[in-house]
Amino acid sequence: MTIKPTALVHNSLVALALLLAGCSDHSRSSMPGTPAAGADTAALQQIAALEARAQQINDANAIKKLQRAYGYYVEEGLWDEVVNLFADNATLELARDGVYAGKDRIREYFYALGNGQQGLQQGQLNEQLQVMPVVTLGADGTTAKARWRNILLVGQLGKHAEWGEGPFENEYVKESGVWKLSKMHWQQAILVPYAGGWAANEDYNKGIWVSAALPPDAPPTDDHGWWPETYLPPFHFTNPVGTYAPSGAPIADMTTAATSVSLPLQNEFPESQSLAQRVVSLQATVTNLEAENEIENLQGIFGFYYDKNQWQQAADLFTEDATLEWGGSGVYVGKAHILAWLQNHGAEGAQEAVLNDQMQLQPIVSVAADGLTAKARWHLFSQEAHHGVDHFWGTGIYENEYRHEDGVWKISRLTLYSSMRTPYEDGWGVTALPRSIPDAQLPPDQPPSADYENYPSVFVPPFHFDNPVTGSPETAIPAADTVAALADAASISSAMRTLDQRVGLLQDADAVERLHTIYGYYLAHNQWDELAGIFTEDGTIEIALRGVYKGRVSVRRNLDLYGVQNELRGTLHNHMQYQPVIHVAADGQSALMRSRAWSLMGNYGGVGRFMGGIYENRFEKRNGVWQLHKDQQINTYFAVYDVGWKELEWRPAPGITDTNPPDAPPSIYFEMYPRPFLPPYHYTNPVTGK
Repeated sequence: MTIKPTALVHNSLVALALLLAGCSDHSRSSMPGTPAAGADTAALQQIAALEARAQQINDANAIKKLQRAYGYYVEEGLWDEVVNLFADNATLELARDGVYAGKDRIREYFYALGNGQQGLQQGQLNEQLQVMPVVTLGADGTTAKARWRNILLVGQLGKHAEWGEGPFENEYVKESGVWKLSKMHWQQAILVPYAGGWAANEDYNKGIWVSAALPPDAPPTDDHGWWPETYLPPFHFTNPVGTYAPSGAPIADMTTAATSVSLPLQNEFPESQSLAQRVVSLQATVTNLEAENEIENLQGIFGFYYDKNQWQQAADLFTEDATLEWGGSGVYVGKAHILAWLQNHGAEGAQEAVLNDQMQLQPIVSVAADGLTAKARWHLFSQEAHHGVDHFWGTGIYENEYRHEDGVWKISRLTLYSSMRTPYEDGWGVTALPRSIPDAQLPPDQPPSADYENYPSVFVPPFHFDNPVTGSPETAIPAADTVAALADAASISSAMRTLDQRVGLLQDADAVERLHTIYGYYLAHNQWDELAGIFTEDGTIEIALRGVYKGRVSVRRNLDLYGVQNELRGTLHNHMQYQPVIHVAADGQSALMRSRAWSLMGNYGGVGRFMGGIYENRFEKRNGVWQLHKDQQINTYFAVYDVGWKELEWRPAPGITDTNPPDAPPSIYFEMYPRPFLPPYHYTNPVTGK
């Protein structure tokens, strides 16, 4: 990760620079420009430890960006960009095609996947959503492993359409300071025709994509069959808290509980700099990392507001001079006109008979060197319905810009490139709808900025970032006027204490998201003992109006409501969490998180279902280990696959089960679509505080 100077760092150091006039010659001996070796040994050890902790967060973020870029490149058929993400001696194993070793063979594989050509064919859809990362860094700082969930919407208009899903268990290596893929292994859980879905169909290709025409270098490492057979790919990580035991206490297993088991040996902060220079460099890096988190929260919050027609709250996230362009709508300039455009989509607030879930996925955030602006690419996955009228699937790509004003991040440019839109009953193999056009009743200020068409046409939205491996990263270092600010040992010590707290909060946010994601993997595979083990001893679970189950023993009892322990043949329970909005308390001992839930559920030969929902959870740090303290899921809908949302009859959430009763009734009562309900937020608007 590039170390970038920021205006925030500059401003915070100007006051400290004034202290230089009163410094003695002795105190100046450790100022910028003097060798770091002359500084206090304990201070050098402290800054090195802080740098290493920040580097871990940098590394985890770089790996996430690498994998997300992979998804963006694959779905556009940009095979050369894909291959450049791999190390020279990497291996590739997708589904049951076998193992392809080395970059040349990996290139052959992807070109075979693309029928020998770069880019998609006319009428081809190849959406690849990379969600739910669990990144674990190696102790040496140059290797890592990560689990991901890949969601596929693939097909050819007029010919076929499929749902696909399955986990990656990948490995990564850092070479010359750049993270690359060293081992990619994707397990195909399902690939089934859109018509009928997983309840009516076996796997579409039985895990074989290109190996019949392009034999692999080695057979599959675990040839386990195909849907409706089920398989749990091994986790590279152990339970971060401990597996539940019948006594109710988790069995502690902390061997790989942290994101990394020890500080990396490679420190990318130059040790030749003075202590003051290293502190300033670290401040710039930490500010950059904080900005990435804040921007991810901001965009996630926009999505949650948009879901429920909270147009004023959504508009307040923009700068006064912001622009918005949604598909082919044209460009709306200024917050007032953006608000008018939003209000043109319906009345304010959650509405009867309206579903408008706008999932914000797969972020790649790039903060500029000035620390005051940023860009980000996001994936949109939408579910929209007007009860009794229509219902749709949609996808798109955001390329947005952000600005730091008045101490907060705001959206300065929102540009959504629409990709695919299709009626639910047809699917993308049958019907492809055109993108939107400018509204004659509320005309835009400017025409559309790009001339393109939706699927089935081929269009690649421009990338704001270079290839994470082959691109030329910025190498900016703190400017001289910011480096000369730390005046004495006391100022440096104070700055490092603040950095210790800030880095700690960044680590906490990462750990909370990681724990919540692991929860999703355990839930998806009926790993009830593992799932119950991540709760605090006095934790609670409250799902689907079944009531509140209090304490780890009751949490484990609650999980029996959803089936038996472990996987069952022909049963799909793929529960996914994404779009987290995380706020860690200042003391680093608790955190609140809102996230989205989406499930593919059902039984082969039976009934398939979708579930949508919202989590509002609380996490607590106990004995230095993050645990889940309150798990509350508010369901948006349960929809039968063959019905969808348009004709979905209202029903309450499942409610209390008399044979497995809760310890307390539901803490809140909620309604599900088509009735309106706004799940309460744990946060206020990040711009206005409303």
